[in-house]
Amino acid sequence: MQLRELLPRERLIVPLEAASLREAIAAMIRHLGASGAVRDPQALERLLAEARLRDVVPVGGRVALPHFRTDAVADLVVAVGVSPRPLAAREAAFEVAPQVLVLILAPRDAATFYLQTVSAIARVLRKEDVVQRLAQARSADDVLAIAELANLRIQPRLAVRDVMAHNVSTLSPDAPVEEVVNLLVRQRLRALPVVGEKREVLGIVSEWDLVRALLPQLPQAAGAGVEDLEVPPDLRVRDIMTRSVLCISEDMGLDEAANLMINKNVEQFPVVSEGRLVGLLSRADLIRKLLGR
Repeated sequence: MQLRELLPRERLIVPLEAASLREAIAAMIRHLGASGAVRDPQALERLLAEARLRDVVPVGGRVALPHFRTDAVADLVVAVGVSPRPLAAREAAFEVAPQVLVLILAPRDAATFYLQTVSAIARVLRKEDVVQRLAQARSADDVLAIAELANLRIQPRLAVRDVMAHNVSTLSPDAPVEEVVNLLVRQRLRALPVVGEKREVLGIVSEWDLVRALLPQLPQAAGAGVEDLEVPPDLRVRDIMTRSVLCISEDMGLDEAANLMINKNVEQFPVVSEGRLVGLLSRADLIRKLLGR
């Protein structure tokens, strides 16, 4: 299937008038409701009001890709909005303000097709020339004229790249363990890959690695917060990381990766392409994205 089949002219909102990312998504939902693409726009707006925008994927510098699984739609719905100015996006923790929005809505039972669509669109929007033409669009015709977008083919097979986390924090083997505490504990992460200068995977540091390394400090920290935990200043990531790491390819089928995760009893896999880290596939993300949680 090509994207043009999912993106009729009435779902192209150019210009999209809003001040913030949340306002822009709400405006797109109302537009879809008026066109009949969303059967319960009020329910979807309530979902947006309660959401923390965790499922808004930043793509490059100027694109936001919000995607939701909801009973408010009967079929997969794709819409594109182009704001004439950058949108405030602090709530979504974007480093820059997006200008192009691609909203994807899917029924709760459409996991595979939904993830394939999200992944395919994200890939084409990593091309700077495509984003540049989108940001400069002033009408629906301008968007439809972008062949790379209109002719985009959604692949029938779900791969690791369709589900993995793309923006992955990493550690240097020479980093102090205090940095691990800041990232794992305060950002509520489960594990972090350790990479070299060429982003080759050297190891991984998990919550358990951190617990084992700091076990001697735990009695002194009883009744205190994590910020009171004393980390030996000379302790480095290379001293606590797990060096034997099973990496997987971004092209691997998702079913194969899930089976490997179960058989090896692994919580997360670093994902590599041509020997370089490109993402992280975790059991939690796999469950959340497939089941719409």
